[in-house]
Amino acid sequence: MSSSQHAVADVVSLMIVGDSISHGSSGDWTWRYRLYQHLRAHGVNLDFVGPKNDLDAITTSEVGDGDRTYADPDFDTDHDAQWGRPYCLEMNEIAAKVAAHRPDYLLVLLGINDLFWYDHSPEQNEANLRTFITAARSGNPALRLVLGTLLDTHKASVDPVFNARVSEFNRRLITTSCDLHTPESPIVIAATHAEFVASAHTWDGTHPNAQGELRIAAAFADTLAGQFGVGAPYPRPFPTVTEVPAAAKKLMP
Repeated sequence: MSSSQHAVADVVSLMIVGDSISHGSSGDWTWRYRLYQHLRAHGVNLDFVGPKNDLDAITTSEVGDGDRTYADPDFDTDHDAQWGRPYCLEMNEIAAKVAAHRPDYLLVLLGINDLFWYDHSPEQNEANLRTFITAARSGNPALRLVLGTLLDTHKASVDPVFNARVSEFNRRLITTSCDLHTPESPIVIAATHAEFVASAHTWDGTHPNAQGELRIAAAFADTLAGQFGVGAPYPRPFPTVTEVPAAAKKLMP
């Protein structure tokens, strides 16, 4: 068996690092749930790890007031995702989190906030990505990293300049992963953007609806199976799943 593969009996420890797209909000299943259910259905002895286990309470205007109203809480809810999180902040904390939680795999979906809220240049974003990878590996030199590409958003569809910045971010994500890949600590790309269309797969132009959750989970599942022998590719065509009621996303008065 390759050093990059796990026996079925092994416990696969996985930490999801992300922003609001991975954190989820009131009433969501989350793509974390979709991935967990898929991997468990294919015999993976799985342990999600991380410092959080909640959703964001989207029904209030406050920040940091965690919510536990998962559409289905019957999964391992541990994670490292936070509403509004960028690479430029997470890079300063990831080493301690990896050291504390000891994941075998880091599944990362970050970057849209670096572009939108922090307005960093492509060069600065690449430098932050490199710092993040170096810091994560300092917590576990044998860490396997799966980096997700930035998703389509409504803003990208109406703002050609922003769309070009998203494409450039994804290009640098791919080239940086190739540049920093090592046999001891491989870095691979999950093409999370490939089957994700904001107009159909988000509830607000940015955040995934139930159909969007499936597509994000599928991209990570395909990569884990194809690159590391963990689980199996996600089946297509995607099933039709129930959506979160619109009332779950309305701000309280």
